[in-house]
Amino acid sequence: MRIVYPEGIGDETLMMRCGRGDQAAFQALYERHHRMIYNLAFRMLGNHADAEEVTPDVFVKVWQKAAEFRGHSRVSTWIYRIAANMAMDRLRSARVGREVFWDDLTPVEKEIPDREAAETPEEALLRQEDHRTLAGAMSRLGAEDRLLVTLYHLQGLSYAEIEEITGITPVNIKSKLFRARRRLRENMQAQQKDTVEIFEKGDAPDGMPQNTDAADGLRMAAALGR
Repeated sequence: MRIVYPEGIGDETLMMRCGRGDQAAFQALYERHHRMIYNLAFRMLGNHADAEEVTPDVFVKVWQKAAEFRGHSRVSTWIYRIAANMAMDRLRSARVGREVFWDDLTPVEKEIPDREAAETPEEALLRQEDHRTLAGAMSRLGAEDRLLVTLYHLQGLSYAEIEEITGITPVNIKSKLFRARRRLRENMQAQQKDTVEIFEKGDAPDGMPQNTDAADGLRMAAALGR
């Protein structure tokens, strides 16, 4: 008979039981954390195919290393560290497939906040172009820059949590993020400039206005300037 652990059982207890070979505890941990890890992998690697490969590999490593968990950090942080290292290794080995495009996103990922519900078709196309621009700019960052931007700005982790995952001190995280955001903006400006030049030649997609203001494509980069 399959054992199902209730929601009230903490991650630390589940991890301890994983270390003893409890597959039901491992399944419970996977169900709690796999979406978080998939999101990290997708944002780091830029496409679903690589994220779908890395995510199960992360949890294989979690199963193999569970007995080594000592409780010095939260279980989620410990799993994040494994995932971040594996994503970084994949980026550095140049095994990543391709950068993400709007059409790669699932309907859930394409959902727009309520405040944009009344946007015009032209505004919707511009916003989609912003997503493409940001994804392309992220893909041109170095592995460490991409990791820090992903953890802090996209995953919403604190400096303290990022330190536990990466071993980088908060002071250095802050300075590295400042430089990473600057590079990200430069990448977005360059990519937006290329896009505008294409549009000015008359190659804009149907419905996309000609002579798009390059500043429009920098809205998302500006949002990273906190």
